[in-house]
Amino acid sequence: MKSLEESWSKKLMEHFENQKTIPCRLNEKKYILSMFPYPSGRLHIGHMRVYTISDATARYYRLNGYRVIHPIGWDSFGLPAENAARNNGVDPREWTIQNIETMRRQLKATQIQFDWNREISTCEPEFYRWTQWIFCRLFENGLVRRTQAEVNWDPIDQTVLAAEQIDNEGRSWRSGAVAEKKKLSQWMIETPKYAKRLQEGLRKMSEQWGEVADIQANWIGKCDVFRFMLPVIGTENEFIDLRIRDIFEISNAEFLVLKRTHPMADKTQEQFPYKLPFEVLNGVTGRRIPAIVVDDDYLPDTEFFLNSRIGNFKTDKELAEKFRVQEPKLKRVLTKNDIQEMAAFGGYGGYETSRTLTDWVVSRQRAWGTPIPMIQTENGRRAAAKLEKLPVLGTDRGQKVDEKRFETAGTFDSDTLDTFFDSSWYYLRYLDPKNASKLADDVFLKEMPVDVYVGGIEHAAVHMFFARFVSYFLNDIGVIPTAEPFTDLIPQGIVRGRTFIEKSSGKYLSPDDVEYSDDQKSIRLKSNPTVEVESIYEKMSKSKNNGVDLVELLTTDGIDLTRLRILEAAAPRAPINWGETDLKGAKKLLDRIATMTSDVIKSRVASSEFKKDPNIDSQIKETYNFFVRNVGMCLEVLHLHNTALMRLQGFTNALKKIDPVYLANSEEGIRAVRSLIIMLQVFCPHVAAEMWTALEPDSGLILTQNWPEIDADADVEFLLMIDGVSGGRPSVGRQKIENLRLEDLWKRAELNEHSDILKMIKADGIVLKDHRFSARKGFHVTLVCNTEGDKDENRKKIGKILDRIQAEKRKSDKKKKAKKAAK
Repeated sequence: MKSLEESWSKKLMEHFENQKTIPCRLNEKKYILSMFPYPSGRLHIGHMRVYTISDATARYYRLNGYRVIHPIGWDSFGLPAENAARNNGVDPREWTIQNIETMRRQLKATQIQFDWNREISTCEPEFYRWTQWIFCRLFENGLVRRTQAEVNWDPIDQTVLAAEQIDNEGRSWRSGAVAEKKKLSQWMIETPKYAKRLQEGLRKMSEQWGEVADIQANWIGKCDVFRFMLPVIGTENEFIDLRIRDIFEISNAEFLVLKRTHPMADKTQEQFPYKLPFEVLNGVTGRRIPAIVVDDDYLPDTEFFLNSRIGNFKTDKELAEKFRVQEPKLKRVLTKNDIQEMAAFGGYGGYETSRTLTDWVVSRQRAWGTPIPMIQTENGRRAAAKLEKLPVLGTDRGQKVDEKRFETAGTFDSDTLDTFFDSSWYYLRYLDPKNASKLADDVFLKEMPVDVYVGGIEHAAVHMFFARFVSYFLNDIGVIPTAEPFTDLIPQGIVRGRTFIEKSSGKYLSPDDVEYSDDQKSIRLKSNPTVEVESIYEKMSKSKNNGVDLVELLTTDGIDLTRLRILEAAAPRAPINWGETDLKGAKKLLDRIATMTSDVIKSRVASSEFKKDPNIDSQIKETYNFFVRNVGMCLEVLHLHNTALMRLQGFTNALKKIDPVYLANSEEGIRAVRSLIIMLQVFCPHVAAEMWTALEPDSGLILTQNWPEIDADADVEFLLMIDGVSGGRPSVGRQKIENLRLEDLWKRAELNEHSDILKMIKADGIVLKDHRFSARKGFHVTLVCNTEGDKDENRKKIGKILDRIQAEKRKSDKKKKAKKAAK
């Protein structure tokens, strides 16, 4: 296999590059995007997994005649480079560029078919000029503010952390240190202004996004409150972030009640209640109002959002009397529109938003990052650099502004942007990476949205939220044609390595330091057999001694077997325990296909010597249609690459049962064998190329072949999806359903294939709404709907209904078997 790869890799890659100039069969694009890597200097198995999944998906769409966009680049700003510079005395830029060169060589050695002509790097001025441009446009549209606020501080990395960068234990996502609270003046982006729209957008994406939509929806939180920012009087840029259910409360707010855990509370105070030594401005009424701090157990049944609420003269009567807050004799009567207009005019909010989502803190106290393009002018104002004068370079940070170049006097901001800002829009730059005058040309931006986004499930909340926010904003200002940046997702689970831990001390050990006991039941330390060792699977890292050297793995096993091992091990969404996987299944599959192909080649005879059998032809045709449809469904619709491989194995087993002479000499037989090898190339491009050339030496390279299509009289799947739950996927003749309208499809479902579940749902009182359907000719017709009321509760009910249907089916099957046995 290694010699096959050496023989074929150059030919296949040259053809891939050359075919970019040839028009595709379909005048339609597929934008397949994998999350770009941080250039740490070495590829690992996690990288190989995400890029193998995206490459298999891209190859599949190319074979189907699509014009595929499959780019790669580098998320190249970040703390590791800065730490390396500090610790080793190297320039962070040089360190980063050297790592990019190393990883580029490693990536090219995998033979993954990336569009290298689209390569980008976020640390290059040609890229971050447009990062700064987006920041300036946000500032121009009133979505950026300088705020004195309590922030999360990483004591190890010495920088601010966004709330999204802290785990459930209060630790930094990067350093692992417990985050501290600190008051600093920071640049923040008003993401809560978009929270409700982003939440509503997720409902439309839930069918394709599945659990990712749920993760992000939980992150955004319920959007049923109104936000008001009440400035602290006597300060330049501090405010209390107030969220209230009833918008009309603000028009008669005379005091605030804060919990002791509120950022504005005095952490040294132990006596409650107490009044803070400042007042805040109610921007709607123009009144100065006090803020009273209470202990956390004060009126536990009263609702607080972000640890604050408006004081109530009945509920909080004792507080009002104690601190002499007078209740106005006359109540102000304002309309909702009046309130929102006054709040918006003064920059005080007034919009409906999330209960929990706060502003995105984007300032970072680092050198190696996108410089924040803001200027502290000589008259004390803060202004954005002029768009046409960008970029502001790293050497400009904290320096006096060059008036000739920037046409403004003052000093540049010394902070840099959160690296999540870089990755919030990089997918747009891939479309026009060399453009010096625009973020990307309108012609190329029409290629949006991304059709399939492949990457770690851990990025579902933070990165994906910021990317959607920026995309919505750019759509609002007319830069891009679509609001949602990603249509479909393939979230990927992590690859875990086998980890050895000394039980008594918790110390991580190298695999070379341990051995199995004589009975193979326990693991112990080689140097001291009395020391017990525990073996578990954890996320790979250097500190845990559980990593796998990808370069060494590719050298040992080769590209195709490594791809097969990764894709076969688990569904993309599931984690992989690397030590539990091996090459046996992959080698067995390839051996069986190779043996069958060889037998078919040897079995070719003159047409006069061969006699067709309609029964065998019908059997092969049915097998062909079933497996071609199922492999395509797994790759395109279900995104289950491991199941697609199982279907290829099933196809191989079915064909192995047929006489190779018949396979070699019948039209149906040779079509099936050809199709098997064409589909195999998505997973094993080099082995498939060799098999194809042996089988069809005069038919050109395997890359030039078309993905097989099912016959006009074949079956397709008729799926029913309710709130993202599958209600069944029976097979139906494609001619019966592929051309039906929505109302006719639902009528058929109710009377035939899905009648049982739909009747039981109706009997359970579940009301279906938002009826629609999606279809892919030759694959499926999918009916989609949602339910009224509590989605989680309805999902549980539907799950129980499906269990009942399955139980009844098993009971029926058992009776049929018993009758058959009796006969």
